[in-house]
Amino acid sequence: MRHSLGIRIIGLLLFVLCVSSTYGQDRSLNKLSLLYSQGNYRLTYWNADKLVNNPDYDTSLIPRYYRAISLLRLENKFLFKRRNPSPWVEGGNLLKELKLIPESKFLFVKHKDEISALRFYLLDELEKYKVKKNKESYRKLKEVLVGLFEGLPYSEQRTISTPKKSEVVPADRELVVEIAQQHIGVPYVFGGVTPEGFDCSGFTCFVLQKANVQVGRSSRDQFATCRKLEKDEVTKGDLVFFNSGSDEVTHVGIIISEKGEPLKMIHASTSKGVIISEIESSEYWMKKLHGFGSVF
Repeated sequence: MRHSLGIRIIGLLLFVLCVSSTYGQDRSLNKLSLLYSQGNYRLTYWNADKLVNNPDYDTSLIPRYYRAISLLRLENKFLFKRRNPSPWVEGGNLLKELKLIPESKFLFVKHKDEISALRFYLLDELEKYKVKKNKESYRKLKEVLVGLFEGLPYSEQRTISTPKKSEVVPADRELVVEIAQQHIGVPYVFGGVTPEGFDCSGFTCFVLQKANVQVGRSSRDQFATCRKLEKDEVTKGDLVFFNSGSDEVTHVGIIISEKGEPLKMIHASTSKGVIISEIESSEYWMKKLHGFGSVF
């Protein structure tokens, strides 16, 4: 009897250890996705690099995937480049190596949206270097892009360009505001991208996608790819961006006021979830105001 009980206890302990190990591994992998979605590319890289060198993750392609795509986001980060001179080249090579593994096709299908946003970001960077006549960076990035996304699933991103006034469709803006207001009261969830809970950029991304406009997942990507506006140009449906005292965008909201009216936004706040806030009458928001942009 005691022998049988001892076997059961040992079996139970082994089961708990197994479940704990699996949960711990999943939590580490989920952390990579969360960090990347928030635009914390350096932390994504460092965490992914640790997992790549951890034997427990030898069978998982996810750490290698996030190490590759985070490197492709870090070329212009000066402090990072002091330790990694060529993030684009290294990240591009890692992604191309990953594509050669047959099992990776399922990984890329699952992460289609991230691949789409990354492709759009790199093409946008390439265009910026072309306009600025930065020949060295343009040449380097163009070489990295050769064959990089070939065979990968991605959606065609909407090209952001400066439209003529006749090209702006007011109904699109009205739809964005209408969709956004339907989610007032939804709680704030770090990394949230669904009506069960949003973070700030998850909310704007969700709303715009529902209005058939594709944007990047993070507030930084959204600011980088939108058409920049002056304050007197801003109207409903445009985006407003904030920072926390640095040059990095850390928060985003959707303008719901008409052009020329006091600025008012709907956004996912950390304390109250999706709410409407007045900007110009708030000392807090005016101090953090970073800029405005449009996807129309």
